[in-house]
Amino acid sequence: MIRHCVFWTFHKEANGKTKQENLLEAQKLILAMEGRIPGMLNIDCGLNFTIDDAAWDLALFCIFETEEDLKVYQTHPAHEEVKIFIRLVRDKRAVVDWK
Repeated sequence: MIRHCVFWTFHKEANGKTKQENLLEAQKLILAMEGRIPGMLNIDCGLNFTIDDAAWDLALFCIFETEEDLKVYQTHPAHEEVKIFIRLVRDKRAVVDWK
């Protein structure tokens, strides 16, 4: 099994909306990928509630059967839609993939 974890910080305002509005929209888009991508066994996404200088705003955690399934996800149309939106509203991004 492959685990895929991504963290983002978001701009205070972007795309004509507040940070909170964009966080909620991103979470909705991410969770809407569930069941649409072959090989994705699980997806979860949550907004941070801890106030800390080291905290990220949004986290994504997915589990895939194989590395090939992760590669399929990276270019899947459902994921491409999410990436387009998130690139408009995010500041920083970090990712870790592990077996």
